[in-house]
Amino acid sequence: MKFSFIKIPRHRVFDHQPIYYDEVKEKRAERERRIKEEMGLKSDDESDKDYAARIRAGFRSGHKIKPHYEVTRSIKRKSNIRLIIILVILILLAQYLVKSGEEWYIQFFAK
Repeated sequence: MKFSFIKIPRHRVFDHQPIYYDEVKEKRAERERRIKEEMGLKSDDESDKDYAARIRAGFRSGHKIKPHYEVTRSIKRKSNIRLIIILVILILLAQYLVKSGEEWYIQFFAK
């Protein structure tokens, strides 16, 4: 008898059985697709692809697309401006607190 201190996981097999599967319907759909290909008609899948391509093209033409480096440059610029504004506000706040602290100190402890 073989003893092991380390348990090695066993290989698990994925066995998915679809609940609603109609083999006749699948064969019919495949046959219709082949017939449409032979006749030169567009299948439903191709028309869906064309539709999606038109939507994508509409989005592209409707918006001016900037290159990646311009987008990152504008984001960095906005971030730097925001940082400068925050620093200025903090410096002004610190000056106000120091001056009011001096006045408070003089008022109560310098008597």
